[in-house]
Amino acid sequence: MTNDNNTRKKVNAIFFSVIMVISMAAIGFAAAPAAAIQEGGDISVDNVAIDDSTENANTNYTVDASIVNNSEAPNGTDVEYVSVDIGDSGFGTDSLDGVNVTVNGDAVIDSPDTTTNIVENDNEGFLVIELSSGTAELTDGDDLDVSVNGAQNGNAGDYNLTVGLHEGDGGGSYNGTAVVADDTSFTIGSSGGGGSDHRTEHGPSGDTIILSGNTIYQGEDDLRFTDGDGNRVPASSLEGTSGNREGTPLQMPIRDDQETGTYAENPGATSADRGFTTTVVRPRINTAEVQLGGSDVSQVGASSADELTIAAEWNFGEAEDIALTVEDEGGADITNEVLTPDNTTIEATDEGVGNGEVALDLSDEGAGEYTVVFEGSNNLDHDAVVEEYTIEVTDQDSLSIDTAEDSVTQGSNLGYTVSGGTNGQSHVVAIEASDFRNSVSASNVERIFRNVQDTTERGLVVDGTVTDADDVEDFDNIDFAYAVVEIDGTQASGSIRTQFLDDSSVDLDVYENADPENPGNSADDVSFDVNEGEVTLDSPSGTYTVNSQVDVSGTAESADDVRIYVRDNSRWQPVEVDGDYEISVDSDDTFEEEDVRLSRGDGAGNNVLSFEGRYRIGVIDASDVTDDVTRDSDGSIGTSDFSSASSSQYALTVEEGDLTAEFGFINGQIAQEDGEVDVEGTAAGQDEVVVAFVDRRGRTVATTASVDDNEFDEDDIAIGSLSQGAVSAHVISLGRDGDVGNGELRNGDVNDAGTLAEYINDIGGGSSSGDQIRSRILSNTVDADGSDDLIVSENFRLNDATLSINDVYPEEAESSGVNPVATGETMVVDGDTNRQSDIAAITVEILGQDDTNYDSVSTDEWGNDGQWTASLDTSDLETGTYIIEADDGDSTDRVEVEIVEEREEPSDGEDGEDGSDDGEDGSDDGEDGSDDGEDGSDDGEDGMDGEDGEDGDDGDSEDGTPGFGALVALVALIAAALLATRRNN
Repeated sequence: MTNDNNTRKKVNAIFFSVIMVISMAAIGFAAAPAAAIQEGGDISVDNVAIDDSTENANTNYTVDASIVNNSEAPNGTDVEYVSVDIGDSGFGTDSLDGVNVTVNGDAVIDSPDTTTNIVENDNEGFLVIELSSGTAELTDGDDLDVSVNGAQNGNAGDYNLTVGLHEGDGGGSYNGTAVVADDTSFTIGSSGGGGSDHRTEHGPSGDTIILSGNTIYQGEDDLRFTDGDGNRVPASSLEGTSGNREGTPLQMPIRDDQETGTYAENPGATSADRGFTTTVVRPRINTAEVQLGGSDVSQVGASSADELTIAAEWNFGEAEDIALTVEDEGGADITNEVLTPDNTTIEATDEGVGNGEVALDLSDEGAGEYTVVFEGSNNLDHDAVVEEYTIEVTDQDSLSIDTAEDSVTQGSNLGYTVSGGTNGQSHVVAIEASDFRNSVSASNVERIFRNVQDTTERGLVVDGTVTDADDVEDFDNIDFAYAVVEIDGTQASGSIRTQFLDDSSVDLDVYENADPENPGNSADDVSFDVNEGEVTLDSPSGTYTVNSQVDVSGTAESADDVRIYVRDNSRWQPVEVDGDYEISVDSDDTFEEEDVRLSRGDGAGNNVLSFEGRYRIGVIDASDVTDDVTRDSDGSIGTSDFSSASSSQYALTVEEGDLTAEFGFINGQIAQEDGEVDVEGTAAGQDEVVVAFVDRRGRTVATTASVDDNEFDEDDIAIGSLSQGAVSAHVISLGRDGDVGNGELRNGDVNDAGTLAEYINDIGGGSSSGDQIRSRILSNTVDADGSDDLIVSENFRLNDATLSINDVYPEEAESSGVNPVATGETMVVDGDTNRQSDIAAITVEILGQDDTNYDSVSTDEWGNDGQWTASLDTSDLETGTYIIEADDGDSTDRVEVEIVEEREEPSDGEDGEDGSDDGEDGSDDGEDGSDDGEDGSDDGEDGMDGEDGEDGDDGDSEDGTPGFGALVALVALIAAALLATRRNN
């Protein structure tokens, strides 16, 4: 071999190494950091080659390298750049005209043949190349080739070339410190002499002479290492220079799994002092194919089986050729039957480049599978090198066509396959116009054949001429829709959109020629059935409320678009949906439009759905709605045409909207201190409702509340500007027509909810009374001629804040009034208020006679009845009289309660006492009655029921009045009178 070739291989090794690392990094870009090599791993520069070793000549360098992973080292190194350093050789790169990088023959940088990926070039022998994203991850032993075109050679001599793998620095550049690096030597000769990469010299025993710097391959034998003086160098004297091979000597023959990389006599010395060196490379067959017309083929018809070639590319062309073996299905060797004697080997070029092809003739072998085995022609035939390729010969010498299914649903895609063709030839596949679906357009026909798989052209033919769909003047003149498919091997595949075909039996033809204007005769045809696709409407269903929002949704197996119709009498009327009569069908065969008001729109069907009644609602494939079926100007369809199309229909009941409302009054009141009201309710079919308040003096407050999903909820409506006393509250909806009253409010201004609220606010506060204002509101809304407005009204009082304590009792013995509580028992206090719980809180305290606070609790939980409850702990209280005070921040109430040592449990005899109490209560009620009239007398008589207490004689006589007699009774009577007076106040 020559020094020129040696140098080229070395440079190749470096750049290929760089590319391998770059390739691995690029793969990682998509899903993870670009981990191209493990920490602790190594890189092996296999060889450097130059195509002209002449000093200072413009030449091309190639580098070949390998990655050696250390499986015991942790992962984590990100490699994004590769550097090549040729040291002090004088190597110049200022005149580069291109750079290319491949891994196993596939490019792994952007823009091959340019210098796009060179990110640093000092023109003194140092380059940095950036890897592109998307490259394949490198594995141990992959071939990495880097080519640098047009470089300026340095001065004559032996030089060292170093390849480094680098991480990015996080700022868009490379880290100057290499993660791993390796070097090798090469020679630039002053007159083109030096070591050769080609093995043209042999020793006395026929051994192949290997000179210093040459490449050898795993598995080789019969090699003689010879120095510059012609002396033999023992293989065992050469040891690995780094990585896993460091310190390991070569053996002859070279082991199949020998560590790849550089071996030298003095492996620890600098490059110039290493003495004899050689590089071990893994032998690889990169391409092993059977081809037809220059493309690989896996199946071929018998008529083309004599036109085949076997092609190979391999990286050990300087060492061996490729030996070929052909076997039939049974494994029998038929090489000499299908290859001429000169073609059983693919020879490398004179320059040692492994690339070539030979003819293969399987035409006499019959149908079946055949295997071609590729291996080195001498020693390089071990398992790691051998490649196989299988090809099938068929007996289909004539074109045929078949479909993936015999029956399909209209709207689905149907695959088809043309078989029995010749690789690279094209044929027309066509469907006649008689099989088109009614109502399809020329643009639809143009898309019947999908532009996928082996399809190279599609379109339509009109009167024998290929015509663009936009140029079709008369649809009836269309001859057929077509696709042109190219045979790959012996077959070609394509796909059909069946949504544009009639729901019947459809014929598909394949023709002899590739010209749609002159397709020739039909070579074969196949029929398939197209079944009408199902169209369904899932929503609305059951009932629909006029003006309400609903989702319109369903499924359509055979349609791109659907239309909604409603039947009124004998015609189906179109329904406009959000300004359009068609709804697009998604790729999953579903359609949906959200928040649609079906009773609003310009379609005749929208008008039908604005009146209550029972109707039929339907959905139809839009392609079935043609001028032939929509004869009326309103776009309606007859019942027969609708039913015969791809459609479905359902019962639908249309109802007018109702109105409900509930105000957040507290015990029929709103405290002036709160000054706010909440309201909620339902208003089906409305966007907004009006909420209005009118006091006795004619003052008004009005606002609008938004309706969502037929419900409204408006909080904190301020009414503090109204006068105290009786107030009316109203919620008004505008009914089915969406107009206020008869539509003439404010002389024809916009009659919506906002206009009505503004009107009510404007008419309040004048000289009109509350009754007059309410009359005007009613006369312009619900009482107006022809109005369908709705109203809900309630009355309440706007008062000062009120707070009272009604009952105090032990938790264990619920009772009305203020009752003694034993120390340690839980005291329950309840009362009423007109405050709103989301605004005010009530604090209840136990106070001593000197206002000392013994316990307190707060509550903000009570309903619209205003009834509140609080519980207090008496464990720390001594017996005696205490004050219970309730306070809401604006008003208070107090009562006194006795804390006793032990509360007496009532016995049977105490029933009489209850009677006495009832009588006393009656006395109190009677006194109240003195103000109210006869009602009081009745209450007093009720009190007489207390005489039933005489039954108490059955118990202890002392139980009636426990030791105090008439004096205590008198005091109790006075206390009851005072309490009643306090409550009235």
